[in-house]
Amino acid sequence: MAIPEPSDHEWRPHPRQEAFMQSTADEALLGGAAGGGKSDALIADAVRLMDHPKYSAILFRRTYPELEMSLIQRSRELLSGSATYNQTRKTWTFPSGARLVFGALEHESTVHRFQSAQFPWIGFDELTSFTAYQYDFLISRNRNVHGFPNVIRSATNPGDVGHFWVKKRFIDPMPANTKAWFVRKGLDDVRVDEGTPRSRSRRYFPSLVTDNLTLMAGDPDYIYRLEQLPPRERAMFLEGNWQLAAEGLVYEGFNPEVHVVDPFPIPRDWRRYRSIDFGTVNPFVCQWWAVDGDDRLYLYRELYEAQRLITELGPEIHALTEKEHISATVADHDAQERLQLERNHQIRTIPAWKELLPGIQAVTKKLQPDIEGRPGITVFRDCVVRVDQKLRSERKPTSTQEEFGLYQWAPVTEGHAPKEEPLKKDDHGMDGTRYMVTFLERLKSRQGRFRLTGDV
Repeated sequence: MAIPEPSDHEWRPHPRQEAFMQSTADEALLGGAAGGGKSDALIADAVRLMDHPKYSAILFRRTYPELEMSLIQRSRELLSGSATYNQTRKTWTFPSGARLVFGALEHESTVHRFQSAQFPWIGFDELTSFTAYQYDFLISRNRNVHGFPNVIRSATNPGDVGHFWVKKRFIDPMPANTKAWFVRKGLDDVRVDEGTPRSRSRRYFPSLVTDNLTLMAGDPDYIYRLEQLPPRERAMFLEGNWQLAAEGLVYEGFNPEVHVVDPFPIPRDWRRYRSIDFGTVNPFVCQWWAVDGDDRLYLYRELYEAQRLITELGPEIHALTEKEHISATVADHDAQERLQLERNHQIRTIPAWKELLPGIQAVTKKLQPDIEGRPGITVFRDCVVRVDQKLRSERKPTSTQEEFGLYQWAPVTEGHAPKEEPLKKDDHGMDGTRYMVTFLERLKSRQGRFRLTGDV
């Protein structure tokens, strides 16, 4: 389908966009550097079959503000005159009756709103901003009874909270521009021969800013602005380098398919604790943990917000805890804020043990599944009380779960001895998790002098 631009000339794909749009793979990813024309290719591919009245497509961004600023705005430029847009439903309806729907998946569990949906074409813009669970769930909605091919189409840059699962799915298993087939066996995707029953095919199309001929002609200096980025970001957004962003993950053993579960009622006899990492400009994190009879930890509730004061947070912690009995609250060493919690809000805290490397080792060990496949740390899906929209807009993590996929060791600098410490960045949930694990380990081994005092 050639899309008429407002200036009456037709939008035509560049060679890289055209290769992506002609792909016969069940799942295709157009990715790499910034400015490669990825969003245009998604919109154009979504509407190619809109002459058929039974056809429908849905295109996702993580939040509605992101949709408005990018895909919806661009779709108005490309589709006005060809279809009618309903702002309330965020849907383009074509003369045939076919539809292009825009959707957002702000929370991981938002996908359940689409439990009964069916779309032959499902797209994700900035795929690395989504979770693996959201992607896998929506594959099950990729269906139709009208004979259309069922495909998933995505576009993204390296980085963001979903970098590692996207890399594992599309970048690592096969060379770029090569179609490969996979079947799910347990929790793993296994590469198989073409024609294997129940297999689905994938293909990754790398894209660079120089592939976008329109952008290069209209704004040739854009490439120089990308060159001004810091080295790591320049490698990702100018060169489309996936490897650099993936190096040095601290908790390589964290697997959302193993360590993230749907919430369930916590038995009354399980012990409950809290851990706090203070922050004002940086996020303040309060985690609620439950411990079962086998000493497995469950993160079941979380406050993760920046730019909030203790005067607001203290009452909210009480309100969220309600009638739960908290055996202990472990907090960072900030004496002033700990004192405020105790004097003004009757929340007594125990200072965290902050030895970094032993703490990381303790968390690493706790993440490992036992012989029955049950890990020592489990996170309830969507346990964060509210998503901090400012953090989301700044492309920063908004929960402890997201931090696990970003927490990295400091890079080795040439000519200097390697530092055995993580980057001090986006680590507030990691600190809270470490405080909780080490507190319980030391309590269990009686190495620390702790007085457990329930504060609610």
